[in-house]
Amino acid sequence: MNGAFAHGIGVDILHLPRLLSLLSRRPISKFTRRILTPNELAEFQKLSSIDPPNPSSTSLLSNPATRFLATRWAAKEAAYKASINLIPTTKEQWMGWKNFEILKGSRGEPLLTIRDGGGEKIEDGQVSISHDGEYVIAIAMVPQKL
Repeated sequence: MNGAFAHGIGVDILHLPRLLSLLSRRPISKFTRRILTPNELAEFQKLSSIDPPNPSSTSLLSNPATRFLATRWAAKEAAYKASINLIPTTKEQWMGWKNFEILKGSRGEPLLTIRDGGGEKIEDGQVSISHDGEYVIAIAMVPQKL
């Protein structure tokens, strides 16, 4: 089949108290450097300079910086689950948080780029993110040519 595609699909749901608990146990900067790409980190720093995340806050998703971290975490988890069986990697190219970059498109839509362990672009994927109350959910679809 010429031009046929296989797709990986992944979904993740995040309960905000889990993220807030994690943020209360370690420096936020350590967490953000671990999971965010340089472009994502710049966007997060812009948001947190206006209204820094507060792990002890009860407003949860009302804080833009906390919402940014929560949506990126859920989207990256979903993208990883969608990619695990589609993208061949060696031990040196292990797929991790920074292999998945979620940026905003021109209309505010999330754009997913997948990179190999060396930072080279492998593929674009699709991701949808939603949040309500204490929950964030993301679904990702990653294509791979057969």
